[in-house]
Amino acid sequence: MMNIDVDNGDNVRVQPGVGGPMLNTLLRLLSYILTRLTVFAIIAILIILAIFIGYDWANIYVITNEGLAQRAETVLKGEDTSELIKFYTQDFLDRDPLLSRAPYEKFDISNYDHRIRIKMLWVWPWENKTKVKVEEIINGIEGSVKDEESGDIPIPPWDNGEKIVILEKDGRWKIDNVLLTKPIKLETKKENIKSDEGNQD
Repeated sequence: MMNIDVDNGDNVRVQPGVGGPMLNTLLRLLSYILTRLTVFAIIAILIILAIFIGYDWANIYVITNEGLAQRAETVLKGEDTSELIKFYTQDFLDRDPLLSRAPYEKFDISNYDHRIRIKMLWVWPWENKTKVKVEEIINGIEGSVKDEESGDIPIPPWDNGEKIVILEKDGRWKIDNVLLTKPIKLETKKENIKSDEGNQD
């Protein structure tokens, strides 16, 4: 507010009132509080987002690793498939070519070296589907033929390579597909022997 004084000489004098400085101080205080509240709100949102991302990331990591390991053991050793439902959707189990073909059913597999490496993993909290890039390698598969009359049948190799694991969330994350995108051919013992012989020459 302004105070206006009019004297006898018709001179007008404008004097600043007491409301001006107080209003400016109040506006500065409100601006300061709103700025701080905005910063705190953004930080809180980021923390909550990080918690949800971390929770989903950890779940997907465990499901992918343990799911692929359980699938490999089930296929190689012919174990009961009921354990797989914890990691896979029923739709995938019904159409999984490894489970339907059972390439190792003629063998008693005694040993194998299974390695899984997660190459890329990301998911947003609002997503119900995601893809994980992994490298899965099973080497050193050892075993014997169940039926001795079948002769010396070679144990088929695993589909080693870079794979895309598709996961869906319906209450919890489960694997819905495993796609081989980049096969990796491992050297066999015979190939290693030939290579060594070539180096000696």
